[in-house]
Amino acid sequence: MRGTPFAATTLVSLVVLAALAPGAAGGQDGGATRIDSCTTIDEPGRYRLASDVRNASVDTCIRVGASDVVLDGAGHAVDGVGAFGSAGVLVTARANVTVRNVTATDWDDGVRFTGIRDATVRNTTTARNRVGLSLVSLRNGTAVDNVARSNAVAGVFLVGASSNNVLRNTTAVGNALVGVQLVEASNNRLVGTVARGNEFGVALFGASDNAIRESVATENRIAGVWLSGASDNRVRGNRVSNRFYGVYLADDADNNSVADNVAVGNPVGVRLRSSDGNEVLRNRIENSSDTGILLISSDDNRVAGNRGSDNRRDVVVSPSSSGNVVENNSLGQRGAGERTARA
Repeated sequence: MRGTPFAATTLVSLVVLAALAPGAAGGQDGGATRIDSCTTIDEPGRYRLASDVRNASVDTCIRVGASDVVLDGAGHAVDGVGAFGSAGVLVTARANVTVRNVTATDWDDGVRFTGIRDATVRNTTTARNRVGLSLVSLRNGTAVDNVARSNAVAGVFLVGASSNNVLRNTTAVGNALVGVQLVEASNNRLVGTVARGNEFGVALFGASDNAIRESVATENRIAGVWLSGASDNRVRGNRVSNRFYGVYLADDADNNSVADNVAVGNPVGVRLRSSDGNEVLRNRIENSSDTGILLISSDDNRVAGNRGSDNRRDVVVSPSSSGNVVENNSLGQRGAGERTARA
């Protein structure tokens, strides 16, 4: 009988086994370097997670220190043990890193980018972390189609010198404090966010020149959109329905625009406290069990062109406020009339 010589058969077998052998970062998977355990990526290229990583008791599971890297999780999970200061995926490279299609659970930060420009994070799920997706000093970045749920503090955290970023189609559900939080970040755009069942849906603290557009904030325990000490931001074209406030501006949230939103079923549709020089324009406000628009200790704001129905009170401006222009509003109060009243 004719057959393949023993030496040739052995060589073929060894080649196949070598290709299939597991390793932290080794072998090729469709042109990408395969990863199946915690590792550091310090060379440019494409990398692909080949299996789940479970209960990793390390400070960082996958660290990306090189620029020009694509890390594809291929739908796999990177799971930790909740250690303080830990991260499932940590990106510290200077520029041009993409992280996509990965789930990060049980870390301090599920996925963390820090000090990077021109980065992309896409189609990630972060759950049961302290912070799901943490973006620190990110510039010119894009975050698309990410889900952050059941995190102990925040779902998505954009902080520091973060600027010129776009967060599109973020879903932040059931996070203990904030769905999406911006702190001292400027000139970013949040588009198509769904924030549900958090303490606050979207919160801006000391953040300026940002836009929140075409988003939905519902069933949050305090407010759908909350601005505190935040100036020159635009809150436009959103839908808010929450336990206490639809949109809440407080503590020197000045010169912001709240326009063309729909607020339904909040006790207070739009509330301003100690916030000056804002515009509240053309919003549709319905079924507010307390007040459609409420101003407390807030000066020089313009409230105009707002419409609605079935609000217990329409526009209420407290005596501690001054210099406000309130005109052409029709919020369908049972009784009707714009007025100044004690709040």
